[in-house]
Amino acid sequence: MRQGSLVRVPGRHRATRAPLSWAGLSLGRAVAVLAVVVAVSVWLWQVRPFDSRHGLGADAPPAGIGAARAPLGAPPSMPGGHGGYTFMRMQGNGADPVAYDPCRPIHFTTSTVGLPPGGDALVREAVATMSAASGLRFVDDGLTDEPPTPERDPYQPDRYGDRWAPVYVSFATPEQIPRLAGGTVGLGGSTPRAAGDGVLVYVTGSVWLDRAAMDDLLAAGRRDSARAVVEHEIGHVLGLNHVSDATQLMSETGGTGAGPSDGDRRGLAILGRGVCRPDL
Repeated sequence: MRQGSLVRVPGRHRATRAPLSWAGLSLGRAVAVLAVVVAVSVWLWQVRPFDSRHGLGADAPPAGIGAARAPLGAPPSMPGGHGGYTFMRMQGNGADPVAYDPCRPIHFTTSTVGLPPGGDALVREAVATMSAASGLRFVDDGLTDEPPTPERDPYQPDRYGDRWAPVYVSFATPEQIPRLAGGTVGLGGSTPRAAGDGVLVYVTGSVWLDRAAMDDLLAAGRRDSARAVVEHEIGHVLGLNHVSDATQLMSETGGTGAGPSDGDRRGLAILGRGVCRPDL
């Protein structure tokens, strides 16, 4: 089975400036939003989610919050077809990807700040697609008034209670998230924490979507394209990195807009088979 490369940084998608068309759309910026190329990003690199210390302490909830005795869902069987996958980050053994704990649900929330009409439904649809493809169970915590910030704390007990903060989805501006400047469409990634034996497990994540670009797509009636952008970023949250195959959702060119393809689904099925770690 092909294993992906180790990448320490979340996905960053920069729209090209050249005019192009995707699914028949030709609206300048709204079109370019779906032509994405990989660029090295340092968002969150300078803060705790990617701190080399990783482990637990005063800034973490008690271990095992929400953990079940067995995986909550079952990853689908590996599909045939074509297409590959790569992972955002690998374990120290170099063989296994870092993933979420399948024995507890992945809570997610959508910010009301800058939320376009129907934006929360768009996020729920994208999450449902990626949940089905990975077998990981998601729980919708509804809307939050948490503002977008480039330095999000993975543990916010005053806002979310004594647990890891839910995966956060926001429609933001470059003024709020500077890394969205210059045509960047979206950012997605997750926070790993280490167990006592050094195994890394994702505990929460963030998706930041360029508000103006998403508004353009929705106003143009390209809801399927907007949903594909969200799915792509959730793919990064779950642990998928970019691939060069333009037919895959995780392609640097944005895929076809039809959701996860065979390679994406193979990678997601592997990520759905992560380790249960009630000690985190």
